[in-house]
Amino acid sequence: MEFVATCMPGLAPLLSDELKSLGMTVTEEGRAHVQIDAGVADALRVCLWSRLAERLLMPLATLDVDPREAPERLARSQEWPALVADGAAVHVQVEHGAGVRGDNRISAKRFCQALPPQLTVSREARGSLCVRARLDEQQAYLWLDLAGDPLHRRGYRLAGGRAPLRETLASAMLWAAGWAREGGPQALLDPFCGSGTLVIEAALMAAGHAAGARRQHYGFQQWRGCRRKLWEDAMSEAAASAARPVPALSIKGFDVDARALQLARQNAERAGVGMAIHFERRELGALRPRDFVEQGLVVTNPPWGERLDEQQQAGWLHYALGRILALRAPGWQVMLLGADAEVMDRSGMQLEQQWRLKNGPFNNFIRLYTPRAVNPVRVVQVADDSAFEVPAQAQPLLNRLRKNGKHLRRWVEREDIQCYRLYDRDLPEFNVAVDIYGDQVLVQEFKAPKTVDPEKARLRRDWAVTAVRAALGVHREQVHLRTRERQKGKQQYQKLDGQGHYRVVREGQAQLLINLQDYLDTGLFLDHRPTRLRIAEQAAGKRFLNLFAYTGSATVHAAVAGAKRTVTVDASKRYLEWAACNLAANGFSTDQHELVRADTMRWLDECREQFDLVFCDPPTFSNNKSRSDFVVEEHHAELIRKIMRRLEPGGVLYFSCNYRRFQLDESISKWYHVEDISRWSIPEDFRRNDRIHVCFAIRHVED
Repeated sequence: MEFVATCMPGLAPLLSDELKSLGMTVTEEGRAHVQIDAGVADALRVCLWSRLAERLLMPLATLDVDPREAPERLARSQEWPALVADGAAVHVQVEHGAGVRGDNRISAKRFCQALPPQLTVSREARGSLCVRARLDEQQAYLWLDLAGDPLHRRGYRLAGGRAPLRETLASAMLWAAGWAREGGPQALLDPFCGSGTLVIEAALMAAGHAAGARRQHYGFQQWRGCRRKLWEDAMSEAAASAARPVPALSIKGFDVDARALQLARQNAERAGVGMAIHFERRELGALRPRDFVEQGLVVTNPPWGERLDEQQQAGWLHYALGRILALRAPGWQVMLLGADAEVMDRSGMQLEQQWRLKNGPFNNFIRLYTPRAVNPVRVVQVADDSAFEVPAQAQPLLNRLRKNGKHLRRWVEREDIQCYRLYDRDLPEFNVAVDIYGDQVLVQEFKAPKTVDPEKARLRRDWAVTAVRAALGVHREQVHLRTRERQKGKQQYQKLDGQGHYRVVREGQAQLLINLQDYLDTGLFLDHRPTRLRIAEQAAGKRFLNLFAYTGSATVHAAVAGAKRTVTVDASKRYLEWAACNLAANGFSTDQHELVRADTMRWLDECREQFDLVFCDPPTFSNNKSRSDFVVEEHHAELIRKIMRRLEPGGVLYFSCNYRRFQLDESISKWYHVEDISRWSIPEDFRRNDRIHVCFAIRHVED
């Protein structure tokens, strides 16, 4: 007999391979179906054991007929008493092919009205003989559906997470990766396991449980052409397979969503593999070397998002996945499901194989990768000799750059610094700052007053860039020039121009995103480096609050260090989007690390949560449409008092400000224990201008 096994479009080659492994003879392979020649017993085996098939159809009729007449003609083409078991109802589904107008439900109703009157029609597939019809422009087709309910409904999942993965798709990913086959990987990990479909299917495959071991209802049960004894024996054999133990494999599922993990554990218990899977609430960025053995398989469906900002975060999350696996699991294989090839490419891993498929309305990719070693960043430093001769006018700056570079060299190497300030307006004639960001150089020119001849200013700028290139031995494309002047109107609030202009730098254990092209600010205040590193030292297990958070770099340090929870508050949508990307680039989501767009003073009034560690770096002046202007000199005492109400006893507030004439209100020292750590907090590369900021550690007074 001829049968057609359907699957998700694009997965037919994998389904064909699976059916051959079940002993089937494949005669045709389409994009969303595989045709087999088989007996009834084999057809039952496909329904009960195939993990990739969605349905198994037996052709009943193919008619050359106009679609306007097709429903009635198809209904009258069969001897229904020879198909329908005694007492069974018929469930009908009709779909219109491409180019055929009309309503599927109306065509199905016409089909049912043309059936013999003694037949009972049911709206439910379960417990019914299921028939499916398709009306094309020149032909009409009728099939008997031996599955009834789609085969991906295994019977163990009663609820899914936010984006549950279809069981057949999960199995296709595992099959493509060679899981549970001889010589395949012996360890499996899903860092975004959600409600657990991938790890549960992996455990079932490893144990050899039939895909339909727990299902009680199939369409073939109501088919007169299948003897009851035959299908009862087939179902009993499948059910008995569920008693097989899961081999001693390492199968782990991680997720940040506690509710999803609860569902995953419940689903695994119903599937009979609860003891075989280790579930744990942990994020990608919190994975450690102990979570991986020497070789294994990472198989996962990372979040990918629909909105632009979600897609940006997804891209950086893939970047984090590739980097973390390169460090933690270099000998593993990685199987990913995704919807955007560009987002998936950001993992930086080596693409080995790819399958394109249609997943509902989405075009998806299944991709097999191997991690690729992370190349170390070459941090630019001043060379012993000039790369080339410079004009006499640029020589003083070249000499100063070489002097500063020699002074900072040992410090940069000892502290493993990737980003630092090399020069900060040391010479009056060169009113620029030179910052190093890994292998890139930022030259910030402070705009000359109107009294200075523009041509003379341009020449000095050219000499400055020439001196920088000669001192550091860098190509002109590595040097980024900005002129610092006050931004007006909406210029400073324009949306980030995609991910192309982001660069990643490392500070301590944190990966931080900078932008050297689109905005005046790079996204990272270099002078706060010591304070951020101290936060990293103290954040493990703590609740961390970051106020006036900018791009959330301090939050990233806290998250990477193991903070139990973080809250990041800023009034700027753009900066919070940047903070979200910063978190994603380190493998963290905004579920456990909350981003809040709000006026800080008002948010503190409404907040009822307590924190163990707080960082606050307010601007000198801020205007906000939702409240009166904030002036740090006038309002910092009120701000600090509000923060201290939210600070747990034993906690610490690091309060910083870059206002040059800042004086801490006397009442703060009266009511709290205040330690001026300004001198300590100024890093070596800013010691030439130690008034760059002030910083205080503020604690509650102990009784």
